[in-house]
Order: sequence, then structure tokens, then C-alpha cells
Amino acid sequence: MTGLITELKRFDRIGLSQVASHAKACCRMVRHGVFAQLTHYGDMGTALAAVPALLPWGPVQWPAHWCDLADHDELVGDCGVHADVAAALLTRQDIPHARGRAAVLTTPHAPAHWRATWNEVQASDAWIGRTVVHHEVLRVGNRWWDPSEARWFSGGGGHLGSGRVLAVREEGGQWQLAPDVRQPPTRTAQEAP
Repeated sequence: MTGLITELKRFDRIGLSQVASHAKACCRMVRHGVFAQLTHYGDMGTALAAVPALLPWGPVQWPAHWCDLADHDELVGDCGVHADVAAALLTRQDIPHARGRAAVLTTPHAPAHWRATWNEVQASDAWIGRTVVHHEVLRVGNRWWDPSEARWFSGGGGHLGSGRVLAVREEGGQWQLAPDVRQPPTRTAQEAP
């Protein structure tokens, strides 16, 4: 449990991702192309689900600009890109939402594999803990949206393809632990070192 709390404090220092834009055609063309394809869908659910299909999951070097997401005529995006694009779609339709983050307990070998993949392209691996990873998500109404897996989940205690959600936090809020994850006991003034 202490390890989880340490990881959550570390994850709090990771800023939520925002794709920047050069004031040049390089970024305007990529951004316009992405939103032209996504707004082509008739309903918001289909557009949100199309985000990770249009921008397949992979390493991104942050800070990132729109033109950085194009790699040999293919686009790439991590959960930060997916969350930023999904939030922009929701904002365009005036759908209330909030950015958020999740702490996901992965399979034992996933962190080492992802760290090697991210390090290979010199992208930051700060999102990868020893057993838990930081994942950007969205809160829409009383539900949570995973923009990389294009699926709803129940929050802390829910399951994603990448693992079990141990905690979620809406931006500006507090971490909400999964029901079976207990808070560490609070020390009294006499017990504090």
C-alpha cells in the first residue's frame, strides 16, 4: 500500500498532456486532418472510439506538437494524446467532462517491456512505475472513459485491457482508491517520527 501511495504522489507531478501547435502549416494540416476524420462520424460515441484507431498507441516525446505525431505517414498517440483529442471532441459538442488519471496495476512483465519501448525512442518513461502505471482518462458524467482502449470503466476497482484500476483522480480532485485497496493508517501526532 505504501508503494501505491508513493506512486500516486509521483503521478501527481506528471502534467496532463496537451498537444501543442506550431503556428505553421505542419501542425495545422495534421490537426485539421485528425479532427476532419473524427467529426465525420455522426455520433460522439463513434468519434471517441475512433481516436485510438486513428492514432495507434505508441511512444510520444513530450512536449509534443501535432506535427510530431506523424511518423512516416502514420500517426501515433499515447494516452495523453488520446485524452487531449477526446477532450477536444467533447468540448466541441459542449459535453461536460473532466480530464483525469488512473493508476493501473499491470501484468508483471508489462512495465519492463513498455520502459524498453519508450527508452528506445528516447521518450519519457515517467508514467511507468514498478508495478503500477499512470494512465490519462476522462470523466464524463458519472462514468470514466479510457481514451486509449475506447471503453467505459467503473473507476477504481475496474478492469482495463492493460490491467486493474487501483485508483482514479479527476483533475483538481483527490485520488479515489478501489474499494478493496485500503488507505494506510493515519499517524497521530504522538506516532509521527
